[in-house]
Amino acid sequence: MDNRHARRNTHQRNSVLEAAKGLNHPTAREIYLHIAKASPISLGTVYRNLQVLIEEGALAPVIGDPSALRYDHRTLPHHHLYCRGCAQVYDLPLPYDARLNEAAAAQSGLQIESHAITFQGLCPACGQPRRPAPRTDER
Repeated sequence: MDNRHARRNTHQRNSVLEAAKGLNHPTAREIYLHIAKASPISLGTVYRNLQVLIEEGALAPVIGDPSALRYDHRTLPHHHLYCRGCAQVYDLPLPYDARLNEAAAAQSGLQIESHAITFQGLCPACGQPRRPAPRTDER
């Protein structure tokens, strides 16, 4: 390996990774705000370090939130739920099925390496059935 291309492990990169681990599927802005409370950092530095952490395999991007890319420190294949009520992303305890890769490859003729599924719906807090308002006209 050519050491000229090895990346230094910086304090800022460690801060970005720790913030991503400590927050629930955060956006870059949420990571920035979390770190900025304790030490100075720019949003650009957060984005650059997120990209490095993705390239190194320490973080994975989560697609599903239409307003912002989110990041996950759990990099083994798993599925997510994007709550359209509160805009949070949750891990789903569904087993990863590598057979989907094989089926997609067989039907498309493409070389499929992995897949990511993000379901959309409501989390338990947002999906609570609403109780009807009490009737005031009862006799």
